Amino acid sequence: MKIEPVASLRVNGINLTPHQLEVLLEVYRQGSQRKAAEALALAAPVVHRALVQLESKAKARLLTTSPSGTTLNEEGIKLAREYSALLERMKIGEAVVVGGTILTEELLLSALSNLDQEALYDLVISDDERNLRELKAGLMDVVILDDPLFAYETEGVQFEEVAEDRLIYVDKGVAHIRYRYGAQRIGYRHLEAIGKNFVIEGGTRAIQQLIRSKKSFFVNESMAFKKGLKFVSDIDPNQLSYKILALFYEDRPEVKRLLTELKRERLDR
Repeated sequence: MKIEPVASLRVNGINLTPHQLEVLLEVYRQGSQRKAAEALALAAPVVHRALVQLESKAKARLLTTSPSGTTLNEEGIKLAREYSALLERMKIGEAVVVGGTILTEELLLSALSNLDQEALYDLVISDDERNLRELKAGLMDVVILDDPLFAYETEGVQFEEVAEDRLIYVDKGVAHIRYRYGAQRIGYRHLEAIGKNFVIEGGTRAIQQLIRSKKSFFVNESMAFKKGLKFVSDIDPNQLSYKILALFYEDRPEVKRLLTELKRERLDR
């Protein structure tokens, strides 16, 4: 009995079939619908029909037509790249897939440089929400969280403390801008606890936009240090300290070795 995983994607709540996604990916790789049909050994109308069905399911335009032929637009390229990345992550192998964010990237790189001499680990840098989805789907083995509250909201998962950090709070008034990374919920729950009035008006992934926004914000002390930025926190950072947690379902020896190395790296810093 041969058992293999099948990769698919859900777009706007609709499951796309692997066949349709494979056609889309080949159009992306070949640069045109005609060349994709040749590469797949399919008739051009079959390829066209699969793409039309895919657009209908996705409820979005994915193709653009010019005198030189039909290829993918920006949305189509985005979907093709997403499917390609999913296929790579689903390849059967011995690698331990580790998810982190830009906040924990340096810590992970240092730990893996010491630990992974045989390339047994794959590192994926994204955000907590994306990493958790892939952990739950079995596409990751361990996730290092920015926001430790996710550990208590995820059923059946094991977690261990691997490091710690603090939030810095820059108070510029009621209007706040939310940084994409870090334990932002801890910061805003603290504001609620002390009765401070605030309104979140947008968010950003770029720390420089926090500074230019002229709005209040939270940012991790480690990130500020990494960027060479000096902020005077309007709340004692000791009141905003928290633990960085590693989440995993299976207590594999490779996972344990990684956690041990992460803790050692923390102590060495």
